[in-house]
Amino acid sequence: MAGTMISFFPYFFISLFSPFHATPKAILQRRHIVIKMPKIKTLNELAHLEVTRFGRPYPRHGLKLLYWFAQDCVSFSQYIMLSECDPESGDFGFHLFENRYDRNGVKLLPDVDIPYYVVGNLNSPGADELPSYVCEDYTGHLDNSNMDRVIVSLDNEMFDRVYVTEHDDRSNYNPDATYRISKGLLKAIRNLTLEGFLMQTGYRGRSDYIFQGVVINLNPNVVTPAVRPPRNWDYRIEIPEPEPVTDSNDWVTTGYSSGTERSTCCPCTILDCVVWREGPSTSITETKTHLFL
Repeated sequence: MAGTMISFFPYFFISLFSPFHATPKAILQRRHIVIKMPKIKTLNELAHLEVTRFGRPYPRHGLKLLYWFAQDCVSFSQYIMLSECDPESGDFGFHLFENRYDRNGVKLLPDVDIPYYVVGNLNSPGADELPSYVCEDYTGHLDNSNMDRVIVSLDNEMFDRVYVTEHDDRSNYNPDATYRISKGLLKAIRNLTLEGFLMQTGYRGRSDYIFQGVVINLNPNVVTPAVRPPRNWDYRIEIPEPEPVTDSNDWVTTGYSSGTERSTCCPCTILDCVVWREGPSTSITETKTHLFL
């Protein structure tokens, strides 16, 4: 009997402390597996939203999508966000968002006991119900005009949380460009016109890159640090024809001298563009010039 008990205890202790009796967390720690949880920043002010560059540059539609959501799809009763649309029925292209692990083993959003719904795919059934200002810049091509999304967690007829994100590729979202939108920020957006909201968040549409009838291919990501671009919505500014210069050190086509006149000139933003002009004999000539803003 004693021999039987002695032989039994080793198996008992091995069984007790084996992985089959350990908690899932203990098993992962024992195997040195790191559990990754999403860390999402919360945006509370318009300035915070501008810094993220969400929905920019043109032709992205994320800022317009967020404006529509704040204006038409949510209302507030004190601190409760009420749903004014029906994501469960597929209104406006809403559909269920499956918070799956991505290729790096990370979920985009925290696990919750209520469903997530996503909107913003302009190809989804029902997306044609969105206002025209949301869809107007969609090209139908594989570019950035359909990459932005709004994701909500829905508890009956109340929104629990609101997020914005963007596609990293055709099947994955970018966790580094995913943000939670606070109730205060949604309320601030509701108090603005569309034009005012886009201006305060740094969005420039197609008309912002038209200069005297010429479309300028300006990269909004590159801004001279010491110069703040003008904020007028139409850059059609009348510039007098520059006087010819003879000094070889002068700036070509600008009319500004490299001497005292240039040193006293205010800081300018220089844009290179190609201007097509009609030359003699109805021929077309190409002239590269500098535009000073």
